[in-house]
Amino acid sequence: MLVVTFIIAIIALIISIVAYQRAGGTKELRRTVDSLSSTMESFKERTAGTLKEQIEHLTSVTESIRDKTAKAIGKLEATVRWGKGEKKPPEGRPPKRPEELKKRLPPTAKDFQSELDNVFASAQQEGKSFIEIKSGDLHRSVGGYPGRNHRIPLCCGVMKRNMKPEDQILRQPPSGEGATLIIRFKLPR
Repeated sequence: MLVVTFIIAIIALIISIVAYQRAGGTKELRRTVDSLSSTMESFKERTAGTLKEQIEHLTSVTESIRDKTAKAIGKLEATVRWGKGEKKPPEGRPPKRPEELKKRLPPTAKDFQSELDNVFASAQQEGKSFIEIKSGDLHRSVGGYPGRNHRIPLCCGVMKRNMKPEDQILRQPPSGEGATLIIRFKLPR
């Protein structure tokens, strides 16, 4: 019985060797590996040049989208701020419905800077040598204060950025930013 099992095992081994050789054996396996590696090399060469081109194309598309988005946001802001059909109010004329606009949109740093510049110009025309500005008063004149959406920290930041060495803070809340911040600005600016 042991001899029969041994003979069957040898026959099975011979059949598997023949099947392996018919399937191609190690030669076919090597040919397949070589073919795949040459395909990978040619793919790398083809995509290396085009990858750089694709990155440049994506960069230009991104810039284009960024520009178009900026223009659209600018138009949207103009529409919200000044009404349909107007880009911005002519110089010297206040925008339509200023109280309504003040309620709808919180003031920006640009709004605070513009108001601060107006205050400086008025004080200089009056011949003053300095002016004391309180952040709460500046915010009230721009709009939105007092209110839930006030921008006192932004207002204080604009005031502090306008300080020169000869200017001084007369009063400052503990946090550094609040409606009671008072700065004495030396004129002329």
